[in-house]
Amino acid sequence: MKGSRLQLHDVIFHGVVTVNTAAGPKRVLKFSAAAVTIRDLKMAVPAGPQIQHIDGAPASTSTLRGDNITMYVESLTGTLSGVENIPTPPVLRLHLTPDTVPEWLYDTIGKLDLKLQLSLNDADIDQAGQTGGKLVIPGIHGYGTPR
Repeated sequence: MKGSRLQLHDVIFHGVVTVNTAAGPKRVLKFSAAAVTIRDLKMAVPAGPQIQHIDGAPASTSTLRGDNITMYVESLTGTLSGVENIPTPPVLRLHLTPDTVPEWLYDTIGKLDLKLQLSLNDADIDQAGQTGGKLVIPGIHGYGTPR
């Protein structure tokens, strides 16, 4: 899943967990959020001999809202652009995986269950799974391409 801007509302980091997938067990980062917004959403999932794509309309904002949104993330990459709704200079590029969790996230924020407002530009999320919430994609467009 990619987007030009990703906003995580009331996000809580729950640590590194192992989930069962069709490809076997995977270590992932577990986050929960009250809501997620993604500008210029593009999703791609391998399915047999093709890659299935779901895109939102250009310049649109897709939303994920509802109860108990939990994301199981293999990797999260983006340029930090806001913390607690305060803009930050676009100088910190994050790349989070279960093996590269920074100490400040794992040992400080993760143990306190702090709810944060985070914004990332040029975000790229590789999810192993997600539960809860309702995803709304304005101008949804689906298509397949060969692998």
